[in-house]
Amino acid sequence: MSLQYSSPFLLNFQDHGKTSLTDSLIATNGIISPKLAGKIRYLDSRPDEQLRGITMESSAISLFFSMLRRPSPDADPVSKEYLINLIDSPGHIDFSSEVSTASRLCDGAVVLVDAVEGVCSQTVTVLRQTWVEQLKPILVINKMDRLVTELKMSPAEAFSHLSRLLEQVNAVIGSFYQGERMEEDLQWRERMEDRVNAAAARDQDNKKSSADDESAQSITEGTEFEERDDEDIYFAPEKNNVIFCSAVDGWAFTIRQFAAIYEKKLGIKRTVLEKVLWGDYYLDPKTKRVLGVKHLKGRALKPMFVQLVLDSIWAAYQATTGGDKGKG
Repeated sequence: MSLQYSSPFLLNFQDHGKTSLTDSLIATNGIISPKLAGKIRYLDSRPDEQLRGITMESSAISLFFSMLRRPSPDADPVSKEYLINLIDSPGHIDFSSEVSTASRLCDGAVVLVDAVEGVCSQTVTVLRQTWVEQLKPILVINKMDRLVTELKMSPAEAFSHLSRLLEQVNAVIGSFYQGERMEEDLQWRERMEDRVNAAAARDQDNKKSSADDESAQSITEGTEFEERDDEDIYFAPEKNNVIFCSAVDGWAFTIRQFAAIYEKKLGIKRTVLEKVLWGDYYLDPKTKRVLGVKHLKGRALKPMFVQLVLDSIWAAYQATTGGDKGKG
């Protein structure tokens, strides 16, 4: 069995939970107790880091994971082993040079966003860093527990809140894309102008009518500005590049995991569930059919993400901590 290597690093603003998430990942390898995750700050090895409670320099650790993966959507899961070289980077803006250095050593980036605080100035900075270094990012929406215990949101309110947060992050990514395309468009126009000027100079030198046709043909060849599809650059839960988690409570999930859970129960293919568990899709309780907004016909149904995912999480918190009722 081959061992696959990967080097991601953790990014985002101070106190968004990078070090707590790192502790939780380290705990899965048995290096520290899961009860100490988020408290011991394992990679903060400097005394001043422990004293101030912030990460001041990038620290790395190698972690081993064995996971079941499907070679194709209909194939049986196969065990695969991974060695992850994880780098925990500082979140404070004063140590942004550490982030720049670490990003050049990595294959991908895990971008953390606090579910309550949302997009901050440093979020934009680290997203720009991943864009410039052409790293493949994964968005982790951390501190989901705060939506229940602090903001006292209902599952439906939390879904609306998470949707807006995701739109904010994608708006930042979209601004990078638009800026890059504007620059490419400007360069393309400059190249076209140079070609026109060069063709005009040749025509003047040759003074032949045939040259006019040839130069016109040479100018028009390949002059169309190439359009690019920007769909793949955005974060979308149905693409499994968004993780919802609570590092301090030690849980995380993707849409794919819940799709696998409900596949047999609902009799809907996992690949279909992955596409409809997020967004404006609803489950008809009688027919077990997935409905869009147009087919609701006035019925007050919950979105599938609320009904099948958030309701279960909220129920667990209410049973163990009292949830939004403040009782435990």
